[in-house]
Amino acid sequence: MSPYILGVDGGTTKTIALVADMNGNVLGAARGGNSNWTGDDVTVPMEVVAATAREALHAAGATPNDIRVAVFGLAGADWPEDYARRQAALEAANLAQRIVVRNDAIAGWRGGTRQTYGAVIAAGTGSNTCILTPDGHEWCYGYYVFYGGAIDVAQDALQAVLRAEDGRGRPTTLTDSVLRQLGYVSTEALLKGMVAGKISQAALLSLCPLTFEVAAEGDEVATDLIVKQGAALGEYAAAAIRRFDMQALTFDVVLAGSVFKGRGPLLIDTVTQVIHRTAPGAAIVRAALEPAAGALLLAYDELGVPVTDDILATIRETMPDPQLFATGEAAPPSLVGLEYRNTTWTAEA
Repeated sequence: MSPYILGVDGGTTKTIALVADMNGNVLGAARGGNSNWTGDDVTVPMEVVAATAREALHAAGATPNDIRVAVFGLAGADWPEDYARRQAALEAANLAQRIVVRNDAIAGWRGGTRQTYGAVIAAGTGSNTCILTPDGHEWCYGYYVFYGGAIDVAQDALQAVLRAEDGRGRPTTLTDSVLRQLGYVSTEALLKGMVAGKISQAALLSLCPLTFEVAAEGDEVATDLIVKQGAALGEYAAAAIRRFDMQALTFDVVLAGSVFKGRGPLLIDTVTQVIHRTAPGAAIVRAALEPAAGALLLAYDELGVPVTDDILATIRETMPDPQLFATGEAAPPSLVGLEYRNTTWTAEA
């Protein structure tokens, strides 16, 4: 029996599973769809997680008995009952010798730091912010989050285009860029497409990096949207730091997720400024590894295996193609008519 570990990142747009050996070699990878659901019955989302994990095991030529520990970083694991339901479902799926369920933001945090405490702002399709205190306490915003992430940047961009058209807002080059990106000839045609539910989630999410591009070219409206996003994300972290009286400490605030890959420094500069008003000693750092790889590091931690420079280098060298982690595919068909929160796509969606 070969000793392997499994790391899984389950989110709103995608679920990623990685299998690695004890030296950091990533031997198998797989991608599944959305596994971020709410409610008492987690059967469907955990079936997505389990199927993705099994595909990764198959790619690595491993069996569940080969996996010493599997760490699942899962969106939707926020309240204690959320963890318990997911833990029970994944243990019943027989995926590893031992199952550990964490919030997906914690996997993002571990992918960017070697410290044992600190904070993470995870901003992908949605967002979450978690804090880990020096005494071992862990707290995440979870369902308290009502703004932040790619979906809100995209929706803000659409609103800016509509406001520019009807006279409530300033003119913006977002209009031409958004129409071209979505394939519409006019703002009115775009609005008709929105009302008819013809804009897929993947198409909508593509407006997030586009907004960063337009902002980097100097458009004031797009710039304001990025600053708005940065101020909101930074506010969550600053409030959590105050909540646990960590203002005078030195620690990493890890920025994880696709939103932080947007062009230009404006988002991160804004987040940094907001946090440093509360915690001037905090170091704002970009996650060096994808959250699924952060889940692998959490698995090593669970086993008491020191994560050396060699292990980190090997993980980076053997990671699958970056396209595996791209946001925008394998998601529900449309956002139109749905009230989105950090939480979830429900079964009815």
